[in-house]
Amino acid sequence: MNVKQKNLSSLSSSSLWMTLLGSACFTLCVPTAVSAKVKTPEAAKLVSADAKPTKGKPGFVTSRGFKFNIGGYTQMRYQRIENDPKIGGFIGQNDGFGLSNARLNLEAKKGSLSTFFSIEGARDRRLPNNRAQGEVRTMMLDAFFTYEFSPAFRLQFGRFKPAYDANELESTAGLFFADRALESRGVLGVEGLNVAGLSLPRQQGMQVNGVIAFDKNKDTRLKYFVSFVNGNTAEQPLNDNDGIAVVGRLQLNLRVNRNVSMKVGGGAYINEITEGEMPDLISEKRTGYTADAALKLYALRIKGQWMRQDSSFVDVPQEPERTAEGFHAIVGLNLGRLDSQLKGIMPAYRFATYDPTKNAESDNSTLSAGLNADTLTHHSIGLNLFMNKMTAIQQPLKLQVNYTIAQEEKARKANNDRFDVLLQMSF
Repeated sequence: MNVKQKNLSSLSSSSLWMTLLGSACFTLCVPTAVSAKVKTPEAAKLVSADAKPTKGKPGFVTSRGFKFNIGGYTQMRYQRIENDPKIGGFIGQNDGFGLSNARLNLEAKKGSLSTFFSIEGARDRRLPNNRAQGEVRTMMLDAFFTYEFSPAFRLQFGRFKPAYDANELESTAGLFFADRALESRGVLGVEGLNVAGLSLPRQQGMQVNGVIAFDKNKDTRLKYFVSFVNGNTAEQPLNDNDGIAVVGRLQLNLRVNRNVSMKVGGGAYINEITEGEMPDLISEKRTGYTADAALKLYALRIKGQWMRQDSSFVDVPQEPERTAEGFHAIVGLNLGRLDSQLKGIMPAYRFATYDPTKNAESDNSTLSAGLNADTLTHHSIGLNLFMNKMTAIQQPLKLQVNYTIAQEEKARKANNDRFDVLLQMSF
């Protein structure tokens, strides 16, 4: 395997670390569904003997004066993928049921100091290289604390998801589709020929963030985030080299009224990745850029995002630079705004395209031909049933039915259309 192939394989295998982190942004992690009042366990050492749940709100007060809240969700999925025995015999061979998420969120706050933890009980740790084997683990996702000097200036320390990719920062429990968009999450091995997405994994470090309001009613607000992190996944105990990755994001929120609002944002990062085993370490410099927008216009919901990543190899200068690029657009319609009998029903359509090697050349003519013909396009049709909003049901449940038409160029061509049914309960 030449260096080019080795690094493409490394990038592909990292998709399992990068794209199945389905969780909420650290500033938006509290579940949106109805929460039940939490009673204090008799044996809980964290709580003083006279601690009582706060009236009208979930949670209780700890002996140190922190208001403690618990929330989360569980997602059960059925997936069926079109079989393609010609491509390695692994595409569409493992249809069935699985847990997408089993999330527990814990939050404690006292004055200017707060802390947040999220624990995932169904973490998909699938093996790389287009194999269905792997295991499901229970692991910590987020673990950070924040000190708020003012709404415009906060410091955050710990393990978190750097604010960069808008689609990745959306709450997993609130997505319009069962999975995030193609350019963000990439493709898992059993869905087609696996390839890494362009989102960033959770990492360890610090972040400065805040919200600046430009009017009394906060209808116009600017959110900013600057993260200083190790640059490798938070599941690794140490930095992969001596460098610190810098990640930044800006987002402008505009609200006309409760029916009309808009968000416009963008982000960038710079990082050096070091992979391999001593003494054969290979370093790769990466820079990423993203831009996104979201519009709420009465019953209409429109979202879109563009992402790009430029890569160059430090230790192998003869290797050419590589550029990956992709974007997606979502259109949804809240039928409840058109007819009260349809409250809680939202059909949606998503177009996504991703070229993992948009600009990449190789001295190997066969490899070069493949790199120039590996663009992927997904057309996803979805139906969302938000049962907590339905008058006849009013339960914290969500049902999603998705069908994805997968189209690939010659280098990744496969018969792999996908059907997903996901049921979620939030608490």
